[in-house]
Amino acid sequence: MNNVVIDINDVSFSYGNVSVLEKISLKIFEDEFIGIIGPNASGKTTLLKLILGLLEPDNGNIEKHKKDDKEMSNLIGYVPQHITFARDFPVTVREVVMMGHVSSSSRLFRFKKDEVEIAKDIMQMLEIEEIADRQVGALSGGQLQRVLIARALVCKPEILILDEPTSNVDARVEEDIFALLKNYSEHMTIIVVSHDIAFISGYVDRVACLNRTLVCHDTESISGKMIEDLYDAPVKMIHHHH
Repeated sequence: MNNVVIDINDVSFSYGNVSVLEKISLKIFEDEFIGIIGPNASGKTTLLKLILGLLEPDNGNIEKHKKDDKEMSNLIGYVPQHITFARDFPVTVREVVMMGHVSSSSRLFRFKKDEVEIAKDIMQMLEIEEIADRQVGALSGGQLQRVLIARALVCKPEILILDEPTSNVDARVEEDIFALLKNYSEHMTIIVVSHDIAFISGYVDRVACLNRTLVCHDTESISGKMIEDLYDAPVKMIHHHH
């Protein structure tokens, strides 16, 4: 068994008087690809924000174990669910990707030679180097998602967190993105929130079913009954071949 990198212990969280998460416990392991599923307003994005440290739990704690003496903030890459920006804002793909290198120690967006090379290599792997000088406002949904993933990867994170990374793309692009993430999961811990229950089961190692409380399953043990209980509605399981 690989080392635990995120240890969520009995975590509860509320927005005012509205309880969102209740006594959540989950261990996430090094180089694991784990999916989080659940209905709308089930607490998925809130759980990610707690892991990222953007929110503090009301009860319980989240321990993040780091390697060597690196700062934990530099070890986590994050792709949020909704990116809002003016579509006519004059920023290129290359500039957005390079933003992944920006930290509190950065000086006026001046980048080192090796940081530029890292960004170039990642853009090649994500097949966006040819559009590096294109304005992001002119990109398709799939292209924009690749750019945002590239931005999260340039800091060489040990943990990559993605919130609904394929919510605005077609099925072919979704498959490409998840195949890419599966390759990265061989040397990186990946946590992904997805609405496509059957689809992600073909890629992830485990599925965490969240609806205020959480139960985690190996993908082989996921059944229609479990999903019906999670969503409180009848569902039809469709098997995807990859």
